[in-house]
This record gives sequence, structure tokens and C-alpha cells, in this order.
Amino acid sequence: MNLEQAFAKRRWIVTCRRGLGLDAQLASCRAFVGQQGGRIVEEIREVDSGANDERLGLARAMALAVRTRGTLLVAKLDRLGRSVALVASTLRSGQKVRVADYPDASTLELHLRAAIAEEERRLIGERTRAALAQLRLRGVALGSARSGHWEGREDRRRAGGIAGCAAAVLARRERAAGMLEQARPIVEANESASLRALGECLRAAGVLTAHGLEQWTPASVKRLRGQLMEASA
Repeated sequence: MNLEQAFAKRRWIVTCRRGLGLDAQLASCRAFVGQQGGRIVEEIREVDSGANDERLGLARAMALAVRTRGTLLVAKLDRLGRSVALVASTLRSGQKVRVADYPDASTLELHLRAAIAEEERRLIGERTRAALAQLRLRGVALGSARSGHWEGREDRRRAGGIAGCAAAVLARRERAAGMLEQARPIVEANESASLRALGECLRAAGVLTAHGLEQWTPASVKRLRGQLMEASA
């Protein structure tokens, strides 16, 4: 097999993430593959934030690249991940990774670029926070507090409020579910104990309240018993 035939058989798994325009990222990756040769096995579009290290789309792309002996391709390095840790772990996995913006970059160069980009983001964040703090000290209204910010967009404000409340309720339920699972055997084993004594048992067992506190008050123990009864109904 000559070099041209080897390139023609090369397999690429393209992953794109929201933030810089999915279509533009795909166009860049397709142009890269067209220049390098081979075929795209699958194009995976992610909606998870790059700040999130637990990304299902990236995990799926990595698994597919391993299974097909292909190369993972992203348009830009920050589409792979915003943290040095995530980029480094991906590169250390042994899986072949290419970045369309840096077609000839070595693994070391990608590590260095990721580190520099992370530091730049940190510095930008610090400068932005300092500038906003100065504006607040001068009494300048920011963000949605600005006069007229929601004018003509009241429906979006209401929808955002409803979605935020629903997410908060879901998060509380998830936290409570884990706490109830821990607390149930202790409550059942101390059914005749007073609220204060049961609270001490829960604290000694390392069970935290729904708010993440170590101290159980009689009122919080009473609520706990009610929650357990509701869950069992």
C-alpha cells in the first residue's frame, strides 16, 4: 500500500461543540479532511459546555475513534476542552487527536497552547470582575438590572424564572433522595428515640441535612420523618 492509499483509508471522527457556530466548525473540519484525505465516519455535535469535563459527546467520540481506529478531529483546541486537565487527559489517552486550526501541531504544542489559553481566560475573568466591581461601586446597574433590559422580552424573563425554579426543585429532590437513602435505616433503627436523640444519631453517622449541615435540629428531624413517610406512601 502506497502513501496515497493509506491516506485514503484514514478514518476521522469529527466532534463539534456549541459556542463558535457548529456549521463553521463542521466546514473547517470537512475542509481539513478534504486536504488530508480519508473519510469522516461520524460527525458528533455537542451541546455541553466546554467547561464541563463530563461530556457525553466527547466520550462517545473517543469510544468511536478507538473502535474504528480513527482519529478524533476538532476545529479548534478549545472545542476539545477549556481546561488543561481535560485536554491533557485526552492527549495522554493514546488516542490520535488532530486540531484543524493547527494541522502540524505536536502533542507538546497542543499542551502548551491549552495552558496558555487557560491562563488568558483566567486573567480576562479577573479583569472583567474587577471592572464590574468598580461599576457597582459607582452605582451603575448591570445585566438584567439595567433600565429597559427586559422591555419587549417579558415572556423570556418569565420563562427563565419558571425554568430556574424547576431546575432548583429537581436539584433539591436529587440531594434529598441521597440523604433519605442514608437516613432511612438510622431512623428505622431508632423509631422510639426523641427528635433530639435521633438527630444525634444522624450526626454521629455522618448524615448531612438536605442543606449540607452536620447539625440536626429537632425541627429538621421532624421534617425528615415526614419526608420518609411520604416517600414510603
